[in-house]
Amino acid sequence: MVQLFDAPRSLADAVSHFLIEGRARGENVLVIARASHWQLIRAYLERRAFPVDDGADGLTVIDARKLRTRMMRRGLLDPGRMEETLGTMMAEFATGPRGVRVYGEIVELFAEEGNFEQACVLEDYWNHLHGQHRFTLLCGYSAAHFADPRNSQHLRDVFGRHTAVKSQSADSLGSWLASR
Repeated sequence: MVQLFDAPRSLADAVSHFLIEGRARGENVLVIARASHWQLIRAYLERRAFPVDDGADGLTVIDARKLRTRMMRRGLLDPGRMEETLGTMMAEFATGPRGVRVYGEIVELFAEEGNFEQACVLEDYWNHLHGQHRFTLLCGYSAAHFADPRNSQHLRDVFGRHTAVKSQSADSLGSWLASR
Protein backbone atom coordinates (compact mmCIF):
# COMPACT_ATOMS: atom_id res chain seq x y z
CA MET A 1 0.00 0.00 0.00
CA VAL A 2 1.03 3.59 -0.50
CA GLN A 3 -0.06 6.37 1.86
CA LEU A 4 -0.07 9.95 0.57
CA PHE A 5 0.10 12.49 3.36
CA ASP A 6 -0.04 16.27 3.50
CA ALA A 7 1.62 16.67 6.92
CA PRO A 8 3.82 14.53 9.17
CA ARG A 9 1.12 14.42 11.87
CA SER A 10 -1.43 12.83 9.52
CA LEU A 11 1.24 10.35 8.45
CA ALA A 12 1.98 9.48 12.08
CA ASP A 13 -1.72 8.97 12.75
CA ALA A 14 -2.16 6.66 9.74
CA VAL A 15 1.04 4.70 10.39
CA SER A 16 0.17 4.20 14.06
CA HIS A 17 -3.19 2.69 13.08
CA PHE A 18 -1.46 0.46 10.51
CA LEU A 19 1.05 -0.80 13.10
CA ILE A 20 -1.56 -1.34 15.81
CA GLU A 21 -3.65 -3.38 13.35
CA GLY A 22 -0.60 -5.54 12.62
CA ARG A 23 0.12 -6.11 16.28
CA ALA A 24 -3.54 -7.07 16.84
CA ARG A 25 -3.06 -9.74 14.17
CA GLY A 26 0.04 -11.02 15.96
CA GLU A 27 2.48 -9.72 13.38
CA ASN A 28 5.96 -8.44 14.13
CA VAL A 29 6.29 -4.73 13.44
CA LEU A 30 9.15 -3.11 11.52
CA VAL A 31 9.39 0.66 11.16
CA ILE A 32 11.89 2.12 8.70
CA ALA A 33 11.51 5.87 9.17
CA ARG A 34 13.52 9.04 9.52
CA ALA A 35 14.10 9.90 13.16
CA SER A 36 11.75 12.89 13.22
CA HIS A 37 8.86 10.87 11.80
CA TRP A 38 9.55 8.00 14.20
CA GLN A 39 9.22 10.40 17.13
CA LEU A 40 5.79 11.50 15.90
CA ILE A 41 4.68 7.93 15.18
CA ARG A 42 5.94 6.88 18.60
CA ALA A 43 3.90 9.62 20.30
CA TYR A 44 0.75 8.49 18.51
CA LEU A 45 1.43 4.85 19.42
CA GLU A 46 2.03 5.72 23.07
CA ARG A 47 -1.28 7.64 23.22
CA ARG A 48 -2.94 4.49 21.95
CA ALA A 49 -1.24 2.27 24.58
CA PHE A 50 1.01 0.50 22.06
CA PRO A 51 4.25 -0.62 23.76
CA VAL A 52 7.20 1.19 22.18
CA ASP A 53 9.87 0.94 24.85
CA ASP A 54 13.28 -0.21 23.69
CA GLY A 55 13.13 -3.94 23.34
CA ALA A 56 9.33 -4.02 22.98
CA ASP A 57 8.37 -7.48 21.83
CA GLY A 58 8.07 -7.71 18.07
CA LEU A 59 8.89 -4.04 17.36
CA THR A 60 12.00 -3.00 15.44
CA VAL A 61 12.78 0.57 14.42
CA ILE A 62 15.45 1.39 11.83
CA ASP A 63 16.59 4.81 10.67
CA ALA A 64 15.58 5.19 7.01
CA ARG A 65 18.48 7.47 6.15
CA LYS A 66 21.08 5.08 7.52
CA LEU A 67 19.55 2.05 5.81
CA ARG A 68 19.34 3.91 2.51
CA THR A 69 23.02 4.83 2.76
CA ARG A 70 23.95 1.18 3.32
CA MET A 71 22.00 0.15 0.20
CA MET A 72 23.65 2.66 -2.13
CA ARG A 73 26.83 2.74 -4.13
CA ARG A 74 27.99 5.74 -6.12
CA GLY A 75 24.67 7.53 -5.56
CA LEU A 76 22.47 4.68 -6.79
CA LEU A 77 20.75 1.74 -5.18
CA ASP A 78 22.98 -1.28 -5.55
CA PRO A 79 21.19 -4.64 -5.98
CA GLY A 80 23.83 -6.52 -3.98
CA ARG A 81 23.71 -4.06 -1.12
CA MET A 82 19.91 -4.07 -1.12
CA GLU A 83 19.99 -7.85 -0.81
CA GLU A 84 22.64 -7.73 1.95
CA THR A 85 20.68 -5.22 4.00
CA LEU A 86 16.96 -5.16 3.29
CA GLY A 87 16.77 -8.63 1.81
CA THR A 88 18.61 -10.24 4.73
CA MET A 89 16.59 -8.26 7.24
CA MET A 90 13.26 -9.29 5.70
CA ALA A 91 14.36 -12.93 5.55
CA GLU A 92 15.08 -12.80 9.28
CA PHE A 93 11.82 -11.06 10.22
CA ALA A 94 9.64 -13.20 7.98
CA THR A 95 10.86 -16.57 9.31
CA GLY A 96 8.38 -16.67 12.17
CA PRO A 97 4.78 -17.77 11.88
CA ARG A 98 3.41 -14.34 12.79
CA GLY A 99 4.21 -12.43 9.62
CA VAL A 100 5.59 -8.92 9.47
CA ARG A 101 3.96 -5.50 9.24
CA VAL A 102 6.36 -2.95 7.70
CA TYR A 103 6.17 0.80 7.41
CA GLY A 104 8.89 2.15 5.11
CA GLU A 105 9.80 5.62 3.98
CA ILE A 106 13.12 5.25 2.22
CA VAL A 107 11.15 5.84 -0.98
CA GLU A 108 10.00 9.14 0.50
CA LEU A 109 13.62 10.21 0.90
CA PHE A 110 14.17 9.65 -2.81
CA ALA A 111 10.94 11.43 -3.76
CA GLU A 112 11.91 14.38 -1.57
CA GLU A 113 15.00 14.74 -3.74
CA GLY A 114 12.94 14.39 -6.93
CA ASN A 115 14.62 11.06 -7.60
CA PHE A 116 11.51 9.08 -8.50
CA GLU A 117 13.51 6.62 -10.57
CA GLN A 118 15.38 5.36 -7.51
CA ALA A 119 12.14 5.36 -5.50
CA CYS A 120 10.65 3.05 -8.12
CA VAL A 121 13.75 0.84 -8.12
CA LEU A 122 13.22 0.36 -4.39
CA GLU A 123 9.47 -0.19 -4.86
CA ASP A 124 10.29 -2.91 -7.38
CA TYR A 125 12.68 -4.50 -4.91
CA TRP A 126 9.99 -4.50 -2.21
CA ASN A 127 7.68 -6.26 -4.69
CA HIS A 128 10.45 -8.78 -5.39
CA LEU A 129 10.80 -9.42 -1.64
CA HIS A 130 7.04 -9.79 -1.32
CA GLY A 131 7.25 -12.74 -3.68
CA GLN A 132 9.68 -14.42 -1.26
CA HIS A 133 8.37 -13.45 2.18
CA ARG A 134 5.07 -12.88 3.94
CA PHE A 135 4.64 -9.24 4.96
CA THR A 136 2.35 -6.25 4.63
CA LEU A 137 4.04 -3.03 3.56
CA LEU A 138 2.93 0.56 3.83
CA CYS A 139 5.04 3.11 1.93
CA GLY A 140 4.69 6.76 2.96
CA TYR A 141 5.00 9.63 0.48
CA SER A 142 4.37 13.33 0.94
CA ALA A 143 1.63 14.31 -1.49
CA ALA A 144 3.46 17.58 -2.16
CA HIS A 145 6.05 15.70 -4.24
CA PHE A 146 3.35 14.94 -6.80
CA ALA A 147 1.52 18.29 -6.81
CA ASP A 148 3.45 19.56 -9.83
CA PRO A 149 1.68 18.35 -13.00
CA ARG A 150 5.11 17.47 -14.42
CA ASN A 151 5.26 14.67 -11.83
CA SER A 152 1.98 13.03 -12.87
CA GLN A 153 3.82 10.19 -14.63
CA HIS A 154 5.88 9.58 -11.50
CA LEU A 155 2.66 9.43 -9.50
CA ARG A 156 1.25 6.82 -11.90
CA ASP A 157 4.54 4.89 -11.71
CA VAL A 158 4.38 4.81 -7.91
CA PHE A 159 0.67 3.91 -7.84
CA GLY A 160 1.27 1.11 -10.36
CA ARG A 161 3.69 -0.59 -7.98
CA HIS A 162 1.12 -0.88 -5.16
CA THR A 163 -2.07 -2.82 -4.63
CA ALA A 164 -3.77 0.04 -2.77
CA VAL A 165 -3.48 3.82 -2.50
CA LYS A 166 -4.58 5.53 0.68
CA SER A 167 -4.85 9.00 2.13
CA GLN A 168 -6.67 10.34 5.14
CA SER A 169 -9.61 12.70 4.69
CA ALA A 170 -7.63 15.43 6.51
CA ASP A 171 -5.04 15.27 3.72
CA SER A 172 -6.82 17.22 1.00
CA LEU A 173 -3.97 17.11 -1.53
CA GLY A 174 -3.25 13.46 -0.82
CA SER A 175 -6.95 12.57 -1.12
CA TRP A 176 -7.23 14.45 -4.40
CA LEU A 177 -4.16 12.74 -5.84
CA ALA A 178 -5.27 9.32 -4.59
CA SER A 179 -8.59 9.72 -6.43
CA ARG A 180 -6.87 10.34 -9.78
